[in-house]
Amino acid sequence: MSLAGRKHHRDEMDQSEETMIGLYDLYSGDLSEQMLSFTSIHDLCTIDALSKKFQASAESLWKKLVYEKTGMKNGKADWIRYTSFLREPISVSLVDEADHGNGCSFGGTPQIATNGAIVVMTSDDINIEDRAYPSNDSEVICLRDGYSLNFSRLVSSPIHPFKLELCGRVGSEIIVISNWMQVAAVRGNSQLVRRSSQSEPENSSGLPLLGCETHLIVCIGNCLKLYRVETDTTSPKLLSLKQSVVTTRKKGPQDDPQDDLAGDLAMSISWGNDKSSFVYCRGTEISIWRLDSAEDTLEQMKLIHYDEDEDLQIEDVALGDDYVVGSSTDRHIHIWDRFTGEKLPHVLCDVEEEDDRLSPGDFSHCLKLWCCGRILMSSSHLGNMLCVWDVKSGELLKEHPLELDELPDGTDITDIAYLPHLNGFLVVSPYLTTFIAFATNKRQLRMATSIRRRERVLLNVLLNY
Repeated sequence: MSLAGRKHHRDEMDQSEETMIGLYDLYSGDLSEQMLSFTSIHDLCTIDALSKKFQASAESLWKKLVYEKTGMKNGKADWIRYTSFLREPISVSLVDEADHGNGCSFGGTPQIATNGAIVVMTSDDINIEDRAYPSNDSEVICLRDGYSLNFSRLVSSPIHPFKLELCGRVGSEIIVISNWMQVAAVRGNSQLVRRSSQSEPENSSGLPLLGCETHLIVCIGNCLKLYRVETDTTSPKLLSLKQSVVTTRKKGPQDDPQDDLAGDLAMSISWGNDKSSFVYCRGTEISIWRLDSAEDTLEQMKLIHYDEDEDLQIEDVALGDDYVVGSSTDRHIHIWDRFTGEKLPHVLCDVEEEDDRLSPGDFSHCLKLWCCGRILMSSSHLGNMLCVWDVKSGELLKEHPLELDELPDGTDITDIAYLPHLNGFLVVSPYLTTFIAFATNKRQLRMATSIRRRERVLLNVLLNY
């Protein structure tokens, strides 16, 4: 049974001129009609020949020029997406029906994951009251439909959840959650709980997880553990361990009491755009890996050491086609060349260094990142913005305000997830989940407008319940 409740046709970006937002205006208007009104038969033949020649070469030209500008590789489709990120988005706070509108999300440090078909969210908060739990336990996972973003239901978690991920095929997804010593997998009525062999936690925020249709990767100590997803939905066995790879760091910080990182080693893991390669960060080491799904193996492709400041760690990472991006514990963003490992000279920060609002004591969460080509989406140093960057030049292209108060009195963004069929982002912070849509065509615009209208009506109903 699908966790999404029903199956959807896969939505592709509609490339017809009638539905493109931003490009259609270039081809319409009085000017084009006036130009054609003066054409002769010879002119029409010339235009027809040029049109056929242009159509034959347009796709490669789009790819070349768009890649030079944005680092994206899908030509016209990526140009439309890039320009949409610079326009005013449609933004709406999502209502959590489970608590009758008294808080639009979880407290604590909410985490979010999606495979496009469903969205799952959880939190490490244990002090939420008046919520309609599915059981007497406070550990819950919230499910939403990945297309309409409708609230679906709450599911019990067998462990206290800190991290969250999805793996498996659409319709038979496995929800995976972790804390610092346990990993649990849930599919229907089947549950699997594994205990980490670590005697002491390296990271109090949970074991990092990375999932796809065929595999799950779990970061435990100085090892990456690769599991294959079992496709037989009737079997109680959900995951099979295939490989355990030791990373380059020989000891964890718990083995060295003199290590300044002891007891709180930052770890992060993130897919590249093709989901065949990923980036893994542990303390000050960043490594790029390739997953061979057919052979059930992991191979390290590149190792980068961040050793400019021994007091700083990389807390969150993102992997672009040409760059590796990492946010450090001082809430600055650093960029490396993916292939050479060379660090770019600029450091990204949307607040001036002398601004007293950048006090590190005001923040409890790292900056969250999403990268495609040279375009980076990040949370803000002030907590109430979604920032659009060009990582190659270091330019801040656009800031999109959120419905959050500015820090230090506001709340920090704890996670973001990209929804490709809506060309939008789900942004979560304590007690607030925001959907931000950058519509590229009329279909996406209708869907985003419908979601906003529905959520506003629902909120009014629940608040008057």
